[in-house]
Amino acid sequence: MNPLVLIAPLAIGVAGTLDYRRFVKQRKAVFNSFSEADTKYGKVKYVDIGPKDGPVILFSTGGGAGIDLVEMFDWLVNAGYRMIAVNRPGYYDLPVDAVDSIEGHAAIYHEVITYLGVKEVNVFGVSMGGLSSLYYAQSYPTKSMVLWCPVTGEYHPNQEAVNSPLGKLIMSDKAKDMISWLTTRSVNLFPKAIVASLLNAEAKLDKREIEEIAKSVVQDDDEKRRLIQFVHSLAPMSQIYPGMMDELEKAAQEHHFDWSKIDIPVLAYASPVDKDVSQDHFDRLSTNLVNGEVRFVRAGGHFVWWGSEGEEVREETLNFFDRVNK
Repeated sequence: MNPLVLIAPLAIGVAGTLDYRRFVKQRKAVFNSFSEADTKYGKVKYVDIGPKDGPVILFSTGGGAGIDLVEMFDWLVNAGYRMIAVNRPGYYDLPVDAVDSIEGHAAIYHEVITYLGVKEVNVFGVSMGGLSSLYYAQSYPTKSMVLWCPVTGEYHPNQEAVNSPLGKLIMSDKAKDMISWLTTRSVNLFPKAIVASLLNAEAKLDKREIEEIAKSVVQDDDEKRRLIQFVHSLAPMSQIYPGMMDELEKAAQEHHFDWSKIDIPVLAYASPVDKDVSQDHFDRLSTNLVNGEVRFVRAGGHFVWWGSEGEEVREETLNFFDRVNK
């Protein structure tokens, strides 16, 4: 028997093991780089990027994403904004029972904002982060708010997305970190396939549209880099999964806002082809916002920042913050 038949699989296995260890070490280094605030909820990690004298944007991440997702929004940092993302219960080492509701997430956010000496913020909420953003805006000093594909009330995940191949991987409680490792490596090797998988799971787009959007993302160096950052912020899943599942449980409850207290300028973007967040969440904004506007773009469905219309979403988001702050 040719010795290579035995040696090759062994070499591949060793290389894979070493790379997995490297992945774990890299993600641990990111985790250890987070800043930490002393609050009544204990030590809460946060990311604070951008010029310290710039207008502050409190960034509320979507479910299942770590606070380093904020690094994907470097286009706001480059425009002079200071961005702060605050860890939530069940993510990393913050106990899942630190608060008993998503409204409590806003309270944790405010504890960190107060710790940093910031008096007023602009709020930017994405997906599940929409609930935390609305609770924050009704309770604490807020200058303006942007929402992308936001959850705004009782939420139940789309079962088609949950049962998709990607959805099953994310929702699984098995081999979470191994799946995270494979996904982070795949996005570097096969970024177009990763974009297509995400769009298939979260957007009602045909094959041609998915192909065009995936192509546009990987052909733009900045967008490709942000895609990689997005995927890396989902890892390691073992550090995120408890918080994600807790948020799903809490989001399924009824949510009540005093809309009269959310009288700040608000810009919200939603997509009619979003598989994840249903139309009623956007109708709730259109009906109740005192001083806001909901804009609809097809874009990448739940990923409203992808595709040719996604460029418009980013540009108008920046223009909105500039009008309010400058």
